[in-house]
Amino acid sequence: MPALLTRAERLARSVAVWDPYRDTAHAALLSGSGRSGTTWLLEAYSRAGELRPVFEPFRPDLDARFSDLRPGRYVPVDAARLPSQEAVEDVLTGRYRHPWADQEASLNPLKRYRGRLIKEIRFPMWAGWVAHRHPDVRIVHVIRHPLATLASQSVLGWSPERMHYMMAQPELVDGLLGDLPLRELAVVDDATALVTRWAVENVTAARTYGADRSALVSYDVAVEDRRELGLGAERLGIAPDRLTDLDKPSKMTHAKSSNAHATKDPRGWMRRIDDSQKAVVARVLDAVGLEQAFPTDGTVDRGALQRWWDACGRP
Repeated sequence: MPALLTRAERLARSVAVWDPYRDTAHAALLSGSGRSGTTWLLEAYSRAGELRPVFEPFRPDLDARFSDLRPGRYVPVDAARLPSQEAVEDVLTGRYRHPWADQEASLNPLKRYRGRLIKEIRFPMWAGWVAHRHPDVRIVHVIRHPLATLASQSVLGWSPERMHYMMAQPELVDGLLGDLPLRELAVVDDATALVTRWAVENVTAARTYGADRSALVSYDVAVEDRRELGLGAERLGIAPDRLTDLDKPSKMTHAKSSNAHATKDPRGWMRRIDDSQKAVVARVLDAVGLEQAFPTDGTVDRGALQRWWDACGRP
């Protein structure tokens, strides 16, 4: 019975969504690799900006309309078409309804939305195409220390399968990322595969919609200094002082993972990191030029991270 009620509640929320706009000018993308804090930002920005929160809509396993957008599929910015393009355009223009995608609709109940914020961990591989085709779409990208994402993904049992699919795409590995020694990485173990996936997703994002085309938010910095969230808020047209309830963990928080809201210590997850994991992360970071931005002590050099993002976005 509880499961039935949950499905019914989701359906009711989806049907009741009041999204008055039918254009891309009122659409914004919230992008980031998995377990990077994207849900926390979705909830914070949607509350503050009275935005319709659209939660990870591009799920081929839930909606066959996205069957051509297999997770991890790379699409060049100048491709003639985007796989499942018509369905993607429906999401961007507010026409799309699905109980899964609208599960966060209760954040702003019975309100006329000022726009929509589409949160998706699959964006890094093809949102550059959207940015190129729809320059009016605003983009916020969140990036988190790879040691933290590795710790979280490992606890939750994430599979490296998607990374192997990414590496099998010549347009990506030999094209966009052809200058990086990705094929030289030893990806036979799950840890290296998961960190390589993190790197591929974030480098692809930086090279296809980095620099001035988007706002970059460091999750690690944000949990210790809430002013970091102002960067994304301003890109979305939200006054930073409207951000509230920031100490509230997102619904995706897992007490045993690396979520910084699960304990009072934002870097408490470092106690679960061993030397072998540090070595894996250091090797991948060196390969993609992010070793200065993400020291293996779990800290973030915010300036170095921004310089990397800007340089990637201005080839």
